[in-house]
Amino acid sequence: MNRSKPEQTQNISDKKFNATSLQTRMVLFVLFVALVPLSLIATRDTLQTQQTLTKAAETSLKSSAAQTANSMDTFIQSTLDSIGGEAQFNDFTTYLTLSPASPPIVTARALDLLNKLRDKSNSNIISYAILSSKGIVLLDTLGINVQNDESGELYFPQVRFSNKPIVSVVTYSDDKTAFITFASRIININGDFIGVLRAKYNSVLLQDVITKSVGTSTDASVLLLDPLRIRMADSQNPNLILKSIVPLEPINYLLAKDTHRFLDTPREEQATNFRELDSALDNAAKQPYFRADITPNIPGDDTIAVAFLQTQPWTIVYSRPTSNFLADVQAQTRINIILIIIAAILITIITALVVRSLTRPIISLTETANSISQGDLSARAEINTRDEIGLLADTFNRMSSQIQDLVTGLESRVEQRTAELGQRTTELEQITKQSEKRANELQTVAEIARYISTEKDLEKLLPLITQTVSERFGYYHIGIFLLSENRKFAVLRAANSPGGQVMLKRQHKLEVGQVGIVGNATSTGTPRIVLDTGADAVYFNNPDLPETRSEMAVPLIARGTIIGALDVQSTVPNAFTDTDIFILGLMADQLAIAIDNARLLDETQNALDESQTLFHNYLAEAWQKKSTSEILGYHQTLTGGQLITGKAIKEIAIPDDAAEKGTLAMPIRLRDQVIGTLNIRPNNDGRTWSKDEVNIVQAVTERLGLALDNARLFEETSSRASREHLVSDITTKIRSTNDPQEMINTAIQELQHALGATRIEIVPKKVAPPPDK
Repeated sequence: MNRSKPEQTQNISDKKFNATSLQTRMVLFVLFVALVPLSLIATRDTLQTQQTLTKAAETSLKSSAAQTANSMDTFIQSTLDSIGGEAQFNDFTTYLTLSPASPPIVTARALDLLNKLRDKSNSNIISYAILSSKGIVLLDTLGINVQNDESGELYFPQVRFSNKPIVSVVTYSDDKTAFITFASRIININGDFIGVLRAKYNSVLLQDVITKSVGTSTDASVLLLDPLRIRMADSQNPNLILKSIVPLEPINYLLAKDTHRFLDTPREEQATNFRELDSALDNAAKQPYFRADITPNIPGDDTIAVAFLQTQPWTIVYSRPTSNFLADVQAQTRINIILIIIAAILITIITALVVRSLTRPIISLTETANSISQGDLSARAEINTRDEIGLLADTFNRMSSQIQDLVTGLESRVEQRTAELGQRTTELEQITKQSEKRANELQTVAEIARYISTEKDLEKLLPLITQTVSERFGYYHIGIFLLSENRKFAVLRAANSPGGQVMLKRQHKLEVGQVGIVGNATSTGTPRIVLDTGADAVYFNNPDLPETRSEMAVPLIARGTIIGALDVQSTVPNAFTDTDIFILGLMADQLAIAIDNARLLDETQNALDESQTLFHNYLAEAWQKKSTSEILGYHQTLTGGQLITGKAIKEIAIPDDAAEKGTLAMPIRLRDQVIGTLNIRPNNDGRTWSKDEVNIVQAVTERLGLALDNARLFEETSSRASREHLVSDITTKIRSTNDPQEMINTAIQELQHALGATRIEIVPKKVAPPPDK
């Protein structure tokens, strides 16, 4: 078969692309197989090295943190021991014992001793002082502190109730100098507490202690934290001293501010907001080393070790940048990457040469396959080897021969498949039509359900249902029958066809259980179907519906009671399938529920109307009785008020213009019943009533009506209770004796007294003798 030059060029390009693509895949596969183990080994070595260095760093940091904590403990304990011994000096005891009338020589000796104690570390000690037992500074190396009251400072309550010397956390003085206080009780020879020896040290002293523990290291950072995690010392960032790790809780912040551990600045400005470090310190007892950001303005985490002081509840945080001790790991990682890249280049070159020698026979086989795809079914591959590729070429040649044989009979098979496809298409169209019909039926059911839920009037609902079912299902006649009150007849209530309209005009009805399939369905409560009206004896031939060929009657059953039937007629024999029966039955159930609900609604509304009528009659009768009493109303003026008697109150309606001039008459209403009128006459005839005034009077009359009715009910109840009580008293007195004559006398006397009558008689009734038998 001849091929054009452009086709040949395209085939050669496709061959080169296919060959290159196969080579690339094979090279990538070899690279993957070779480089993955190398990468895993390099990663394992890097992780092991990193783990070893990390453990060594953690051990070193933990040791350094413990050493720093020990140095701080040694300093604090030695200072506490020193001030504890100094507090026992006789000069201090003698001075406090004789104070406040201490001789000048005693005072001078005590002050001189304080100066000598201060001079032992003049650069760090701010002042030495002797305080009274109430916290008043009696002597101080800084004269300006004398007579100051230090009882409110943080250290004083601690030393006062402690038998041992104490040390406070770092606090601020008035001049914003940070200091730490050592103090000890001074007791007399009887062991009584008579004063305090107090030494204030500059907080720089703590900074010096941790700086010495760090030594010459420039990358280490050491923090000293108090129980609230406020920095008391920071080797790398002294400017952060007396700042908390994170913002304190409001109560802790107020406590720290009151004890001068913070300056009077906002809570957020007193913290560095190291949340990660704060969370790690919560678990420091279980995990004393971890990684967190501890140095502001320097990116990267630090590796941290934590140690706790023995003498005080303080914490040492010792850290170094993680990147410093992982530098060896990074160098090894770079070397491993370089080796892997070199290995990848060598493997790629070798693999490409090997793959090219293997893919040449495959390229030749591909060219043969391309010729066959272009229509040359006689093309065959050349077999030059005995290996797997040669076996593939032989198999390909046999497959080509089979394809050539198959193409010969292809047209007949195509015709056969085309015929089968046409038949399946016809079946699919039928299935589609049936599906559309079922969807339309279900949509109709949903629409009828919507009608039922929104329309409560049966006179509108029933015709709407018949018309909708007829249009959507294409039935000839739809009729809805409801049973009469005596349940002997099924009466047609709605229909869509012209014949059905004629039947409605003459009030068409069928005897239950006697005439037609409707009578049968309303009698038995089961659906009745006639697929051929001419062959069914039960079917009643109706001259108003001459085109009917099949009919179905579905009973309407509500709460277990038959209330009617749905009659469906078609002009086609055998028009009803099982699906039609199910859907029409579903609509019949919904229709029965709607009819029953409508009847219940009518009965409920009638009962409500009757109840309201009875209540209004009772209310009118009760207030009619009140209007015939002697007191007819009440009249109130600026000078006083009086009852209105002897005349009837006429009902006055609200005028159309409530703001007209003159007297304002407002009816007193009680549940739409007028029980009186409120007349308001102004001081001058020219008064005009505003709309707001009319609204106020109307609101008052509404509440007045309720109040008057409540008073009437209370009056009737009280009157009824009095009558019952009087009857009970008279009955009790009558029953107190068994003498009939005395019972009569008692009854007459009590009635005469209760009714105010002048004469009461009891006349016996003559009883006729029984007739003779």
